[in-house]
Amino acid sequence: MANFNFLRRLAPALATAGMTAAMMFGMSVTGYAATAELIDSVNISLSYELSNGMGKSDVDVNCDSEGVGDCTVSSISNNSYGKKPKVIIKLKREDNDYAFKVSGTSLQKSDVTISGDDGTVSKVSCTASTATITVTLPKIGSDSAALEISDVNWGDNDDGVVEWEQADDAEKYEVKLLRGSSTKENITTTSTSYNFRSAIRANGTGTYRVKVRAVAGTYKGDWYESDDFEVDSDMLSDLGGKSSGSSSYSGGSSSSSNPTSGGSDGGAWLRDTNGWWYCNANRSYTTNNWQQINGYWYFFDEYGYLKTGWLKSPFSNKWYYLNPSGSPDVLGRMLTNQWVDNGKYYVNADGIWDGQTH
Repeated sequence: MANFNFLRRLAPALATAGMTAAMMFGMSVTGYAATAELIDSVNISLSYELSNGMGKSDVDVNCDSEGVGDCTVSSISNNSYGKKPKVIIKLKREDNDYAFKVSGTSLQKSDVTISGDDGTVSKVSCTASTATITVTLPKIGSDSAALEISDVNWGDNDDGVVEWEQADDAEKYEVKLLRGSSTKENITTTSTSYNFRSAIRANGTGTYRVKVRAVAGTYKGDWYESDDFEVDSDMLSDLGGKSSGSSSYSGGSSSSSNPTSGGSDGGAWLRDTNGWWYCNANRSYTTNNWQQINGYWYFFDEYGYLKTGWLKSPFSNKWYYLNPSGSPDVLGRMLTNQWVDNGKYYVNADGIWDGQTH
């Protein structure tokens, strides 16, 4: 019993000693945290070159402010033409003797200085060990010279090929072929040249020119224009066509028979078990291309057979309607200025379906 009473008297003393030790330990922890030096300002040195699609490796950052250890680019977004890139920069404290945030005190935007290349601090967030800083850069594409095109020309061979100089930051080019004031072909290419021979053959004689502009992302540069390319009957013939009669794209032979009425060039419509085709006077025939016969346009497939009905041009990607019925010289004609396919769709003066429907 005596031992029990002794322990009962000893318990309050032990509890009091434990509480005192705990309080002392807590005070030492609090005191330790309070000794961390607050990083209340930083200077970030920034270096970059604006370009379409720029990445993390295109941005250099450095911070020599006291207490800051690592300084790295975490990510970059909004990095296409016409936009202002956002660069996320991560700072880490040098060691536990420093802190970005203590007891509600935190680094603010006004506490961050950017030196070197231009940048605006748009957001700051912190923990004790790290700071995340968002810096907004100037708009990509503010320098119009990056999409500037020079020397758009027809070349020296009079073969329908247009060439132009590479724009520094171009991803692709939009190119228009015009005859007079009318656009005859629209294409997009990643090359710095394009052959309009087939389109010129299809559209005949006239004065042609080309307009080119560079494209990067959603940003489009200015249009640059070639000089005029005069196509007379002789030039059209050199390109493989004639302003009237027929034009031949490639040669070939056939065992077909039963010739029908021919063109003014002395050619003839022929038919075999696979369909109609046109034999030129020199016994050649057109494949995978347009051919003008007696003033009307027809399209022949890769084997030289006449196409009918709807056709998506392999040159312009536009839709045309080729007469699906009638005699050989009427069958397959490109129809213009009328409602076609049972009056459902309208094709314009160039034979192109312009989107109108009934």
